[in-house]
Amino acid sequence: MNALVQQECLLLGSEEAIEELENKESARLLVLADSHGEYKLVESIIKEFGPECDAVLFCGDGNEEFAACVENAIYDEDLKAALPPVLATVRGNCDEEAYFIRKEDEENVASVPMQLSERQIFKVANRNVFMVHGHRHGVDLGIETLSAAASSLDADMIFFGHTHRPFRCENEATLMLNPGSISRPRGGFAPTFAFVSFPGEAERYSVEFFTVVEPLFGGYKFELASDIC
Repeated sequence: MNALVQQECLLLGSEEAIEELENKESARLLVLADSHGEYKLVESIIKEFGPECDAVLFCGDGNEEFAACVENAIYDEDLKAALPPVLATVRGNCDEEAYFIRKEDEENVASVPMQLSERQIFKVANRNVFMVHGHRHGVDLGIETLSAAASSLDADMIFFGHTHRPFRCENEATLMLNPGSISRPRGGFAPTFAFVSFPGEAERYSVEFFTVVEPLFGGYKFELASDIC
């Protein structure tokens, strides 16, 4: 469960939860990007998979939906219970600088800004995480600029979006991952998101991609994709 408080570092969660995430021996991350207006899909993924994760990382372009999840969790106990203790997000090229979250009780109504940065740098299980949307690093043309930026920060993991294509590689022991788009995939891919667990069973990182399937009679199904990256 998340404390639904944005800290000075712009991570959402209590100070205690952020510190605990930094020092865990292992962790499981839910990585999403490029939802572009599909709120119900974002909510469905978080409700189904959030309880088994230590953090959700949203790599931009869809922060309106991400902020709506945070706001709705104030009033929806099931959604609040599903949110992992730490949430991280970055601003995409289609996002605003901040989104306002409405909080009200019996006496007051207030709108609190959820501020967005174009990058996030934080630790998960003593690993350095570098997170961006990717548009300012030219990821449509390749990962060289992004890789160089991450190298200067001694990043162990790099998460990005923007291309709407799932991608995973290890570059000089650094994991680079794009979860793909959950709503507007490109390049012939299905809508996708990803999980990163570490340490993995047989390697330093275990990466799983899931596809989004819309059944004939509504709702969503999520299926493990064994043929991606």
